[in-house]
Amino acid sequence: MMDKRTLLVMAACMLALFGLQFLANKLFPPVPKRPTAAAAVPAVAASNVVAEVIAPAPTNVPPPSVERPAEEILALNNEFIRVVFTSWGGGIRSVELLKHNANGHGHITLNQDAPVAALALTGLPGADTNAVFTLEKEGRNTVVMRAGNVTKTVTLGTDYVLTGTIEYERAPAIGVVVGTARSTHIQEAPLYLNADWQDGPKWSNRDLSVVTKRAAKDQNRELIQARWVAVKSQYFAIVLTGNTNTTSVTYQPVTLPPSPDWTAKEPPQGVMAVAEWPGGGGTFSFNCYVGPKEFERLAALGHGQLEVMDFGSWMDGYTGIFGLALFKGMVWCHKLVPNYGVAIILVTILLKIIFWPIQAKSIKSMKDMQKFQPQMQKVREKYKDDQQRMNQEMMKLYKEHKINPVSGCLPMLVQLPVLIAFYKVLSNAAELRGVAFLWIKDLSLPDTVATVFGFPLNPLPLLMTASTIWQQKITPTTGDSQQQKMMMFMPLIMLIFFYNMASGLVLYWTAQQFLSIAQQWWSMRKPEPAK
Repeated sequence: MMDKRTLLVMAACMLALFGLQFLANKLFPPVPKRPTAAAAVPAVAASNVVAEVIAPAPTNVPPPSVERPAEEILALNNEFIRVVFTSWGGGIRSVELLKHNANGHGHITLNQDAPVAALALTGLPGADTNAVFTLEKEGRNTVVMRAGNVTKTVTLGTDYVLTGTIEYERAPAIGVVVGTARSTHIQEAPLYLNADWQDGPKWSNRDLSVVTKRAAKDQNRELIQARWVAVKSQYFAIVLTGNTNTTSVTYQPVTLPPSPDWTAKEPPQGVMAVAEWPGGGGTFSFNCYVGPKEFERLAALGHGQLEVMDFGSWMDGYTGIFGLALFKGMVWCHKLVPNYGVAIILVTILLKIIFWPIQAKSIKSMKDMQKFQPQMQKVREKYKDDQQRMNQEMMKLYKEHKINPVSGCLPMLVQLPVLIAFYKVLSNAAELRGVAFLWIKDLSLPDTVATVFGFPLNPLPLLMTASTIWQQKITPTTGDSQQQKMMMFMPLIMLIFFYNMASGLVLYWTAQQFLSIAQQWWSMRKPEPAK
């Protein structure tokens, strides 16, 4: 049987492993089932973006009831985006991001092939998603759309923000289609497709799996008081902010036609949302952000839209305390050296300086335990038939020599929240998308350099695993053979968890490992103080 010290050490290490398992579940969640054939939105060609939607609800978008005349389009553009408006539903057909290249060719395009136009209306007969609007351009950057007794005026600003008004007669409520978010890369996990909003101080989101389940049960309409509603993918978002609070939000999954560079067997999925505001009559004002999830731009919107970044709230113990600080530290380092790969390494060095005393204490404790291994072994042999007495004698030995048996796992336990927070930062900040470093082509993706028999070859996780083994080799041997065998599996576990993660995160952990090796090498050769 294992003594109490062994149990404590194993419990602490298992806690660290469970934390890593939690991280793995975050990174590699179960892929949600596709909507059934009856509920799916049929794929449509780019020339006809009207499609049937899923799980009808009071503000859901109905399918076209009659055949409509040919679609008319009108475009506005500035340095950052090209916005294409459509006469079908009187809204935004697509937004091309001129500063962000797609994977393969062209630019990232938001709301592409969506079932209905963003900013289309629901609940207003004659001017809803089925209506045909007239399009008129005023000046260089304004479009006026009219149908029935409704007039929409949308003005494009100098960056990613559009401002507008909707003038309408009395109606019980006015629903506005926020837009449709879809994956922009085949490796983008479905959990990044979300509908977001902020209900008072509480931020909420519904990812694709939740959206799909709720839509199947007709539970996809929620009564909320939110100033803004968003749909987003991993690095991009459409955020609709009204001049008053919403009364509800409805979300639904959609199946979209694949883009030319889409190689997966399954077609891409998307999340669409409709925000509803109080009716009455008059003028409804709004602004709509359509662009990358960049910290400064979202913060400038002024109503908490920064939550779309999903760094975690300050009440969120595993990310909120560290996420924002890590991001700001990385941006600050990027100003010193304008490369985010170098910035990640610099942040890692700063973190190592902060956590230096913790690892130093851990190394000292392991050195102390190594010294007293002979005494511990004698206690085990002497009281091998009396487990209770053996535990008592072990505790006396720890107390007498001031040994902490669980301190060996302390660095892992302390750094686990930072690791998860860094994952959240690197997974949501558009600043890292497409950034190269050394052989890494994109810090937001695995550093695949070749594919052998269909298996990606990622050098950075292999380098990280080698550093983990190296650190184990120079770490003082403590504990019994069971503990040592258990720790031998740690490099393999870390390799599995990290192999397909964003290379920016693996870069952080690899740099952290090499810094830990340097600290351990220095500490092991540091002379002991005279006693």
